[in-house]
Amino acid sequence: MQKPQVLHLVKWYPHPHDPQNGIFVKKHIDAATPEAPVLGFLNGHFPTIKEGKRVLHGAERMSISAKIALFYGALAEHKPEIIHFHCYANDLVPLLWIARSRHLKTVHSEHWSGLLPSNAPAVRGIKRILTRWYFNRTHAVAPVSRLLADGIESVAPKAKIQVIANVVSDVPSAPTQPFTTTSFCAVGDVVFDIKRQDLLLDTFAKMPRMQCELHFYGGGPDLETLRERASRVPNVFVHGRLTNQQVLEVLPSHHAHVLFSSYETFGVTTLEARKAGLWAISKADFGSSSYADDHTLLVANTSELLEAMNTVLKKEPASKNPYVELSSSAIGSEILGLYQELKS
Repeated sequence: MQKPQVLHLVKWYPHPHDPQNGIFVKKHIDAATPEAPVLGFLNGHFPTIKEGKRVLHGAERMSISAKIALFYGALAEHKPEIIHFHCYANDLVPLLWIARSRHLKTVHSEHWSGLLPSNAPAVRGIKRILTRWYFNRTHAVAPVSRLLADGIESVAPKAKIQVIANVVSDVPSAPTQPFTTTSFCAVGDVVFDIKRQDLLLDTFAKMPRMQCELHFYGGGPDLETLRERASRVPNVFVHGRLTNQQVLEVLPSHHAHVLFSSYETFGVTTLEARKAGLWAISKADFGSSSYADDHTLLVANTSELLEAMNTVLKKEPASKNPYVELSSSAIGSEILGLYQELKS
């Protein structure tokens, strides 16, 4: 099967200022077309990064006319058959129009929690009109969960949707430095309004802390506040931001992973934790909750969270779940299959 010529246009993608930015987007691209050109308009202000066919612009102050000119340049240079957009923003609307006017096939992968059913009603006015136009006119829309697909369909009912999940990466087979006490970890941007590390910390403070510990991984606007609050609770450790590879390496050292966000499009770290052989504690209404197994404890509130964490203290170690259907090769095959459908 000959791979089609694809140009990826990304709004989130890892870069030196933030190596975790859009790592899920990079995994999708690498799974299907690692050799394909990438044009990035990223939220940030930094010098353009060019490595081979990958060009990433710190586009925080870039005008839409400049983005259009760069898009035209990429079309002329790479002559793609398919434009694969990743993560919606209003400035993709004119770029989609240009692609369609050139009779190119278009795919859009979506990861944004702002389009979940609980959040989509907040997309109003001109933004809602543009969002509807965009998704209704893209040849294929690939949200990462059925839950996210429901939100997109509520905004753009004519969208042609095929759910393609996130890649769940392989993890090391053995822990590097296993913890002797029951160790809980939480991985994610430290944003209390969304990720709710503050509620997790308050819940952990009610645990028999001489029997367990809690580790936070991630950076963000509330990191220093979390450090200050954690300093008052024994056996809590705040590690700051790590790369995705560093997180994967440290996961097997822990006993359980906790994700207690307000909402999650997918919640890939929960599945990475299960792949590493950890117990997982997760909300029941996340995009990845349909993949929950016998070693995943689903909770709805802080009372259930506390009960689940105490349950882990009494349990034997969890087994590993390989999630073969979410491997890089499996997801890559799905994406390539979608490309072939568009070409035929």
